[in-house]
Amino acid sequence: MNKKDEKDKKCSEKKMFTDSFGIVDLGNKEAKEEHFGEIAQYEEARVKEAQRKFHARMTQYEREEAVRWIGYYRYMVVDADEK
Repeated sequence: MNKKDEKDKKCSEKKMFTDSFGIVDLGNKEAKEEHFGEIAQYEEARVKEAQRKFHARMTQYEREEAVRWIGYYRYMVVDADEK
């Protein structure tokens, strides 16, 4: 191997990322977008499942209070951001 080949090999090795979802070539934009999409989808599912479990543990009174609080929050924060 000449020096250029060794340098190319090192550069390509540095641009790889490994996590629980697999190996991603950081030089490939499409691969990064696909990887990010997988992570985002997994995280959204995880949050929804946690919300379902939390809701199942609440009493009827706690659910009513939560609905009221969410309504106030949306009115004050979300609606204010849209204006």
